[in-house]
Amino acid sequence: MHRDTELQLTASCVELVKANRPLSGNDEVLIPVDEYTDADRFMREQRDLLGRTLIVAAHASQLAAPGDFLTLDLMDTPVLLTRDSDGKARAFLNVCRHRGATVELRPQGNTKRFVCPYHAWTYDTRGTLVTARHAEGFPSLERESTQLRELACRERGGFIWVCPRADTAEAALTAFQSTAADAFFTELEGLGIGDYTIFDSEHRIWNANWKILVDGGLESYHFRVAHRNTVAPFFADTITPYAFFGDHIRTVLPRAGIVDYAQRPRSEWSIRECTHLLYSLFPNASVLVQEGHADLIRMMPLAIDRTLVDIITLVPSPGAAGFSEKARNYWSANHAFTKKTLHEDFEIAEQIQRGVNTGANTHFRFARFEGALSQWHSIVDAKLEAGNT
Repeated sequence: MHRDTELQLTASCVELVKANRPLSGNDEVLIPVDEYTDADRFMREQRDLLGRTLIVAAHASQLAAPGDFLTLDLMDTPVLLTRDSDGKARAFLNVCRHRGATVELRPQGNTKRFVCPYHAWTYDTRGTLVTARHAEGFPSLERESTQLRELACRERGGFIWVCPRADTAEAALTAFQSTAADAFFTELEGLGIGDYTIFDSEHRIWNANWKILVDGGLESYHFRVAHRNTVAPFFADTITPYAFFGDHIRTVLPRAGIVDYAQRPRSEWSIRECTHLLYSLFPNASVLVQEGHADLIRMMPLAIDRTLVDIITLVPSPGAAGFSEKARNYWSANHAFTKKTLHEDFEIAEQIQRGVNTGANTHFRFARFEGALSQWHSIVDAKLEAGNT
């Protein structure tokens, strides 16, 4: 983050906390409950939103060195992530070009070659077909032009981003590479997120629509109530200045003691000491940047009312010596507290999902001070509308 931006944001948060009132520069918005229950809409979200967008697939540390690879399912698509010999992150459909078998079955590792377990067709880390057993049996095969089907992939902000659909790569890359998005990723990179490593993670299915889970991260109106026994005492009430960078959002969560903190000389101000920064990575992930570490939260829809949530704690790399016992205990406690806080949100999300299925409400209300929430929904709606044309 640029130093001038850091000082301006900190000063703005101080004034907002002094005023002790939520930002109210938006209109109240009604959102149809059908957005969380309609099967056709969910299908279009899978196809026209998540399927046509570069989404966070991995943290950079998971492909730390040339030859590192990672396999995963991304929107029901088998994906093989690699870092080639030049250090470039790449993504492929994990599907052999011979007879469609899964090429790499291991979850992760380091290799120079991927050998299909069906007929041993072999590919390198660039996806190029290196060998085909008994190649004389395939007289029409052009090995030089036969490779694993490559997916749109970029490494920005400390993360590996992949578009799950190969046929939408060009449009997805165009949207991803906007000037506004570039500023967003540059800011994230300046915070050192890419230099961190994964300390611990939780992967758990919650019985709620993925957008209900996203909604909870785009407002702090619920903090004083839902998080009264965890994080509420540490933050100002419903004061969350935000800014959109294209489709992505930066939200600042001022700590309750920020006014006293600001009595220090401005030269000593550090925004990470007096706020938490929440970066919403459109459409289905966020990064919570704290003083000494960060947390990646990613929502992967499995069904209209089931979502796989990843909570991943990212910390400074300990180097070759590894984590000391003191450091391990410290980061373990942080990871446990993050999970406890987020579980409070996700348990309520499951309650909301049960509630929307009853028909008790036809609409949800987003307040004037929940502008990030209403604007995010407008972006999603616009992209779904564009996908219909």
